Amino acid sequence: MARNEAVFYEIKCRSNKKDFYLRYDFAYDEKWVLTYGLKSLPAEDARESSSFGNRKSTIDISQARTGPQYKCPYCGTRGFVRCGSCGKLTCYDHSGHFTCAHCGNSGAVSGQIKDMDGSKHTSQR
Repeated sequence: MARNEAVFYEIKCRSNKKDFYLRYDFAYDEKWVLTYGLKSLPAEDARESSSFGNRKSTIDISQARTGPQYKCPYCGTRGFVRCGSCGKLTCYDHSGHFTCAHCGNSGAVSGQIKDMDGSKHTSQR
């Protein structure tokens, strides 16, 4: 049986620089699945953590998969990058080049994100 866990990550849209959250759920095959891009935290998760990020957890996403329903809620892209300069996340269109929505750093995309620190919550699904 799957653990009833979800982990959220703050991210910005590359197009309009608005904040949103990646949601990873722990699936029955014991892999993390990127399930949704959410404009805000679900009410139960916002209540659980009065200050976003109080319950930090590192998860291994090197074997994670992206669910068919995931996309940026603003521009619709299905990828994201972590900036090598500031370390924050920006949605990404798989063009090979990015501009960080947080600090403006830009360049070619290289490497693979292996793990990330996020805010862990009990999933309500």
